Amino acid sequence: MPSVPLDPDQRAAVDHRSGPCLVLAGPGSGKTRVIVERFLALVDEGLHPERQLVLTYTVKAAAEMRDRAERVHGPFNDDVPLTNFHSFARRVVREWGWLVGIPPTFRVPDPAEQWLHLDAVLSGLRPRTLWNPLRPHDMIDDMLRLFGAAKQELVTPDAYAAWAGKAQQRSTDPAERALLERHDECARVYARLQDRYRANALLDHDDCILVCEQLLREHPAAARAVAAPLGQVMVDEYQDTNYAQARLVETLVEAHRNVLVVADDDQAIYKFRGASLANLNRFRRMYDGARTIVLGRNYRSTRQIVTTCRAVIDAAAAASRISKDLVASRGDGIHVELWEAPDERSEMLAIAGECRRLVESAEVSQASDVAVLFRQHGDMRAAMAAMQEVGVPYQVHGGRGYFQQPEIKDLLALLTAVRDPDDSQAMIRCLHLPSWRVSARGRVALVDACRHSEVPLRAMLHAGVSLGLDADDDAAAQRCAADLEELSGQATHEDVRAVFQAALEMSDFLGMLDLSREVERMQAGANLSKFYDLLEAFADWSTDLRLDNAMGYLAVLRDSGSADEVAPIEPIEDGVLLLTCHAAKGLEWPVVFVPRCVESRWPGRSGFATRLTLPNELVPEEPPPGDGVVDEERRLFYVAATRARDRLVLTRAGRYPRSFSDERLTPFLAAVSDPEAQPVARAVQYAPVPLRRRRRPEGSAVPSKIACSVSDLRDFKACPRRFEYRHRYHMPVREDVRSWYGKLIHGVLEHAGTKRQAGELVDGEAFAAMWRHAWDATPGPKGAHGDLLEYGEEQLRRYADTAAWLDACITDVERRFTLSLDTTAELTGRFDRLDDGRPPTVVDYKTGPPREEAALRSDLQVRAYAVALARRSESEDVAVELHHLQTGEATRMVFGPKDLQRFTNHLSVSTAELARAWRDGDFPPRPSAWQCRRCDYRTVCDEGREAVARGEA
Repeated sequence: MPSVPLDPDQRAAVDHRSGPCLVLAGPGSGKTRVIVERFLALVDEGLHPERQLVLTYTVKAAAEMRDRAERVHGPFNDDVPLTNFHSFARRVVREWGWLVGIPPTFRVPDPAEQWLHLDAVLSGLRPRTLWNPLRPHDMIDDMLRLFGAAKQELVTPDAYAAWAGKAQQRSTDPAERALLERHDECARVYARLQDRYRANALLDHDDCILVCEQLLREHPAAARAVAAPLGQVMVDEYQDTNYAQARLVETLVEAHRNVLVVADDDQAIYKFRGASLANLNRFRRMYDGARTIVLGRNYRSTRQIVTTCRAVIDAAAAASRISKDLVASRGDGIHVELWEAPDERSEMLAIAGECRRLVESAEVSQASDVAVLFRQHGDMRAAMAAMQEVGVPYQVHGGRGYFQQPEIKDLLALLTAVRDPDDSQAMIRCLHLPSWRVSARGRVALVDACRHSEVPLRAMLHAGVSLGLDADDDAAAQRCAADLEELSGQATHEDVRAVFQAALEMSDFLGMLDLSREVERMQAGANLSKFYDLLEAFADWSTDLRLDNAMGYLAVLRDSGSADEVAPIEPIEDGVLLLTCHAAKGLEWPVVFVPRCVESRWPGRSGFATRLTLPNELVPEEPPPGDGVVDEERRLFYVAATRARDRLVLTRAGRYPRSFSDERLTPFLAAVSDPEAQPVARAVQYAPVPLRRRRRPEGSAVPSKIACSVSDLRDFKACPRRFEYRHRYHMPVREDVRSWYGKLIHGVLEHAGTKRQAGELVDGEAFAAMWRHAWDATPGPKGAHGDLLEYGEEQLRRYADTAAWLDACITDVERRFTLSLDTTAELTGRFDRLDDGRPPTVVDYKTGPPREEAALRSDLQVRAYAVALARRSESEDVAVELHHLQTGEATRMVFGPKDLQRFTNHLSVSTAELARAWRDGDFPPRPSAWQCRRCDYRTVCDEGREAVARGEA
């Protein structure tokens, strides 16, 4: 039970049971608590979690809700349906997309891959009004936004083309006809792009929502399996949904109309992602007579903060929002402050100085109790420099500048030197890496030698030209030249991912393990792992996987900004947070700074209108009245300000680097006329003595609950050091062919299981057809392993004739589970298949040979499956079956209460051991010649090298 009772409005929302309900919830009014407590109340009344669905806007919000629910309820026995829209839609399409010709092996392309696919379509079609051979990429971002908007409004390529064709026939105005010609070309590009996606088994996030809604609306089998079991649906942040998401919700609840949505139109800030405030009006229109409950008490902020924030949002045009009162439940607190500085440097140094004072004086318990919120990513640079100068630990959330990160510049220089033997500048950068380190004096000598010679540095080294180096520097440079020569030979014929891995090994992973602070190692590893992911995305769409082609791909990513976000790492506990106002949504801090409160940033200078927009005739819902751009900027400012609990400091400068004249105060604050609501002004100019500059954010990892998979736990038990390299530092390794083949086989078996659930016959011929389709649609190392096509078909045909398949009564496939075994760790996994029977049975598919049953009974995965199934089915006895595709055999093991208790203890001890190692940062190696010889990190692990050497001796 909660320690603080629900207020009457919260109680009314929690107790609502039948029919549609709209909950209007202001900031800090407890909307998340309302959803979680209503979910738990329904569970207590007998409505099983699987008969509820809670949809949120982000994965993070869904995880927070689950965590809150389990703190009250205790661990759930199954995967709780607290999820975000895109995850829910992906799951439905993966299970039921075959009804519309979509294989379960489809992938979601990242933004960079979408950019490149559209570039390929434009290069092929060359539409007159959209493609310029001198500037072929100019329209790509605009078109991606346009097509995303079309999907969010459920506008298909055919509907777009039909509208454009009819409009052209009706129009007689030359200017209008020219615009309509462009729309017609957009429709053709949109159609071709979707065809390309389907041919490559790709669905972007918006496609998943569109197809999910279509499946539930048009296919009774999918509707019976997904929508029919649901008794209650709840939606968080409904004001941030788009039309397609709203239609999906309507389709889910069409039979019973038991839907509760929580929204605040004053916090609608995602129009650029397709969010539609019109959905609130649509909800009230679709559900005439729906109950409306207003949560009007703010439990987060002081009265002074609430008063100022309310004055800001109340200044908006009345027709653009739903009027509501917001009352602070806390005391007065201190006044909101408005600091005014002469220039940007003074403004940012003042903020950094105050952050340092707050931390050193213990006015905040830790540095992460302070947040600085920015309108744009680019505004952070001056603040980061100020924090470094003053000596304040900080962390950047969602920072940009990925290709400017030191290890990425090093890696690009290394790959450039491999690609181009004549690039002396790239090679000289390589000579500061640990494997080939040349002293600063030596590198200066090499630069001077290159300046006075037309011969490339690598050629001079091969020719033995004297370059004025001492013996150690000369040996390092020669070693570098030899390694680059070897990599260059490899790059002429091998996959770029193999070259990447070899380059990392030769360079000792660019020396990332030599970095002095853990947070630096974590960030460098995460960035390198992201680089490998980018190469994986390149391999998914390109037929030429050599280095030269990949470098062109990376150049496009860098120039387009599609992959410019720095890789995320685990949170840091003792750093001031720097993040954008959009990223701050749903978060709160004791102290919040909002810099750059000037008109040129809030609402910003009006630039050129978007060149491509979806025609109004294709948008189903009318937007609310008013200036949509300015209104949304006001709401974003309001969201930023309402993140503060105890202190809110707004700052501005008279001039910024690109100011054309003196900056004016943002009209959002200038419009506040009530003296009680006006911020207290203060003039500042702060210039501390510069301290040592820091290249990276400071801080250490936050101790938090660890979520690990069974395979992660296996890695840890085998060698904690290897687990640290892979899962803590994210040091990239290449997926081997066995893993790729296993995923492909499992995808086909999932598809077959779903068809069996729907009542279809799946025999050997059906398996073979699905296998060949998956093989053709899935990128991977097929050229070097073409024999796996026949081998996989042979395995599946054999399996189709076994009793394990023919007699199965399948109840579910690919169902996630979470085992909360310890207060500091939880184990996650996925059942391949669940069969009905006594006892309930989980099936795990294996592509390798059978193992002895005695060994299997001690296997971590088998034990995790048994415990998870027992909790899910609430059964004292369970069976685990391993179906071996290589031989067609099935190993069945039945476990009783004593077994399950022993397995639970084993898993609890193992996960607690992992959580303790994570908390303490202690991951000792467990070297052995057999294991270390096969380890992906043997080149950077001293103990591993010694073990291999001993084994070879």
